[in-house]
Amino acid sequence: MFLLLDTASLPDIRRALELLPLAGVTTCPTIITHEKRSFWEVLSDLRSLVGHDRMLHAQVLGRTAGEILQDAIALHNHFSDNFFVKVPVTAEGLKAMRLLQREGIPFTATTIHTLTQAFLAADFGAAFLAPYINHIEDEGVAGAEFVAQLADYLDRNRLPAKILAASFRNTRQIQSVLTAGAHHVTVAPELAWKLLDSPMTDQAVAKFRHAWDECYGSDKNLANLEQ
Repeated sequence: MFLLLDTASLPDIRRALELLPLAGVTTCPTIITHEKRSFWEVLSDLRSLVGHDRMLHAQVLGRTAGEILQDAIALHNHFSDNFFVKVPVTAEGLKAMRLLQREGIPFTATTIHTLTQAFLAADFGAAFLAPYINHIEDEGVAGAEFVAQLADYLDRNRLPAKILAASFRNTRQIQSVLTAGAHHVTVAPELAWKLLDSPMTDQAVAKFRHAWDECYGSDKNLANLEQ
């Protein structure tokens, strides 16, 4: 499974669980505040809904390495099973990654905008690297090229970090980074639904049904064909 949903909306997650091979859920402070509920209540509901066999990623808010470590420990103590603490790749965030590595707390390096940020986070033991593809492309760098170079670095240096690409504007970007070597993508619900859609597929299915209806009748399917 490669697809994660970037949300804290329980209805959207329920729909995704019905329609998609969902590998987990990612959140950030902005997403959590949209729910207008207790932070811990939101995360607990997410954990209950996605289950322990799927990933859950949630972000720290501390500004200093010490504060980040404290946030990470609090999160890890609540949701240790298949849970990943998201840490931004600021200078203090990178400093905190060393501490998290020593504590054995799995973490995701997030808000990655440069390859050097990703390289450092991978060297510091990140389980996942989350490059912001849309922002990277706004700076004139192709998201697929960025991911391909990062995947090559991880492979050449035998680093276990996985690429969890984030921040997409359209499905083309998603397809391009997966082809280039991203292990996972996390997408907003409104974009996830577009992965299911194709007007050409709908047209083809409509033609199949039209031919069937003309021959056998619009009230007939395979299950009741002989009735």
